[in-house]
Amino acid sequence: MARYGVHFRLVFAGAALLYFMTGCGQPDETATRGYLKVSSAEVAFPYIESAAVKYEQVYNEAFVDVGRTTSRQALVDLSEGRSRLAVMSRKPNESEVEALSAGEADFITRTVAHDALAVIVHGDNPIEDLTVGQLRDIYTGKITNWRELGGEDMAIRPLVRDRNSGTYEVFQDIVLEGAEYGANAYPCSTMAALAGIAGAYPGTIGITGLLITNSSRSSTTMAYYKTIRIAEEEGGPYLLPTQHKLLFEPNNERKKLYPLRRPLVLCYFKRSSLEVNLVSGFVTFLTAVKGQQIAIDEGVVPATMPVRTVKLQ
Repeated sequence: MARYGVHFRLVFAGAALLYFMTGCGQPDETATRGYLKVSSAEVAFPYIESAAVKYEQVYNEAFVDVGRTTSRQALVDLSEGRSRLAVMSRKPNESEVEALSAGEADFITRTVAHDALAVIVHGDNPIEDLTVGQLRDIYTGKITNWRELGGEDMAIRPLVRDRNSGTYEVFQDIVLEGAEYGANAYPCSTMAALAGIAGAYPGTIGITGLLITNSSRSSTTMAYYKTIRIAEEEGGPYLLPTQHKLLFEPNNERKKLYPLRRPLVLCYFKRSSLEVNLVSGFVTFLTAVKGQQIAIDEGVVPATMPVRTVKLQ
């Protein structure tokens, strides 16, 4: 997004130098031994943390330290040497890629899984379905009362993550089509805070991630809310965000996909194709069979391995 280009040119200046000073790992580090700091977008954190635990169980000389942050901050941490692997809930934009590719080390991105933007409302809200267009009108401030959508006479309070999060930017791109959020949109510092507010106050609507709504780790912090169905246009089909509805089958034109999809992306520096360290080891684990099975177990869709779902009667 061009509007953030100048900021990132300043923040990422000297990223390659910092990589060589702080990001090369210890001399005795291997693909399965050493210390790796990972900065993960909050929405991807349950998946990456679970993978890190399993990686350490398999390779007991490896320590993968996963920190929870926003997509933007994860990339800043990578550029400034505070982490060696960033996990984002969106693709890096052109200005970010340009700034991070300016040094001697190659800036690498790999999509590891696919997530969804889940739309949640208070559990007592009678609304069950919305179109992408209605979401756009809600979040730009054109629709301000649930009565306009067939609901109760109650003001709508749209909740959104702060502007550093991948969710904020992805939603602005694919739903708002680049338009600005309305003045009544309320920014939340974390997904847990957003879900807690949505579950506590009638009239609210929030945008979160599939991993957050599925994760048992978050269940104690989330209040009384529900996930609603979304359609590309009026008349449907209206779909809930599930693994089955996120699967991409290019040869199946009749397959109906959930419309609000987004990637989970790994970002890191690499000096050469022959470089082997804990970063390459953990990335290989995430993108291979065991790591992709963890993605399935956590509720998202693998990106590097073929997968088939079977519906049980």
